[in-house]
Amino acid sequence: MLRHRILLHYAEVALKGHNRREFELQLRRNIKHRLLRRGVHWPVQRGHNRITVHIPNAPCADVFEIAAMLRGVAGIASAAPAAFLPRADLRWPSESPQLHRIEEVVVGMAHENWRAQASFAVRVNRGDKGFPLRSDELARRLGATIIEHTSWSRVDLSHPDQRFYVDIYPEGVYLYDVRYRGLGGLPVFTAGSVLSLLSGGIDSPVAAFLMAKRGCRVNFLHMTATHLAADRLRENLVSRIAKRLSIYTLRSRLFLVPYTHFDLALIGQPPSGFEMILFRRFIARLGTRLVERHGGQALVVGDSLGQVASQTLENIVSHSQATALPILRPLIGMDKQEIVERARTIGTYELSTEPYKDCCALLSRHPRTKSHPEPLQRLERRLFPNYEALLEHTLAEMRVLTFDAGEMLETDSSCARGKLGLSRSQPI
Repeated sequence: MLRHRILLHYAEVALKGHNRREFELQLRRNIKHRLLRRGVHWPVQRGHNRITVHIPNAPCADVFEIAAMLRGVAGIASAAPAAFLPRADLRWPSESPQLHRIEEVVVGMAHENWRAQASFAVRVNRGDKGFPLRSDELARRLGATIIEHTSWSRVDLSHPDQRFYVDIYPEGVYLYDVRYRGLGGLPVFTAGSVLSLLSGGIDSPVAAFLMAKRGCRVNFLHMTATHLAADRLRENLVSRIAKRLSIYTLRSRLFLVPYTHFDLALIGQPPSGFEMILFRRFIARLGTRLVERHGGQALVVGDSLGQVASQTLENIVSHSQATALPILRPLIGMDKQEIVERARTIGTYELSTEPYKDCCALLSRHPRTKSHPEPLQRLERRLFPNYEALLEHTLAEMRVLTFDAGEMLETDSSCARGKLGLSRSQPI
């Protein structure tokens, strides 16, 4: 059976006040952008509490595939490939609308979905209260029609095996039998811009994803153990993680920075156990420099309280005091299993478990679990007498990759000379 629309509902966006229209328009732009990156040029229209994608005679399998893809757009609560009956075709708002047209479509979907011993239910959402039948009346009528004209015989209103949906809006009636659950949250590019510290591990990709789900534009910063040749940038594990994340973050940049200058400064120094927290403070200052020059409001890290030695409350405080910029920690109250489950859901877990020489594993074998900002500052002055030069030399060797909705676009070689060309947060 042909599906003429993809019906997209949002949840949190509907709770907005006077600025709701801005959120709706940005969500529509993000949907259109996601479709265009897929090579699909279908019209997208905004309605009250919904957005619809109009389908021009596309194969049914493609419609379901595109609907499943769109559920990954932040802000969407559900996506459903739907048949559509225009208001005029139903001769409505007359007192006797052509209900047989609705019945024909529902019976067709029931035939397609029939399974022996399975139960069903009909869910009617009367979004237009001018429709002459109440929701429960129409649901009962359609349920009886399914039993009369198909092999379905069991109705279960609480836990049905199959649901048939009928949504009635001013423009017409949408009918569907599959509804994909979306990410929810807010549209990307509605909540400012952040720079997310990205490692090859499990946690930091999940933290970046959660910030995109809250509407942030997300760019990434990764510290590499060595200088990466141009022909190796695309195959780098963190580059592949960033590419996967850009399905959700849409347009993002990954800043790849070798930490060799920091490493060289520690050569010949006796181990103190504070190397890890010193390095995290160094990254915070490096990220702050990027944000100050090229736009943004905060840094994001994948800390989970107490998970490892560097993430004790004392070390988190020492880390935060390295910069005046806010450091957001969306995973702070999550345990490891919760983070792993979310990583599996967004498709980064398998990548994050590949072998990779992460900087955090190389710096210190026995990190201290407690630190204080004042002694750390004295240690930094002794180890890094010219901290500004350390930051500038590090930034000068940076490389940048650009990603767009799951695709890697180009390498910005000018960044190696210190010219980043990074635009401020902009909507697509």
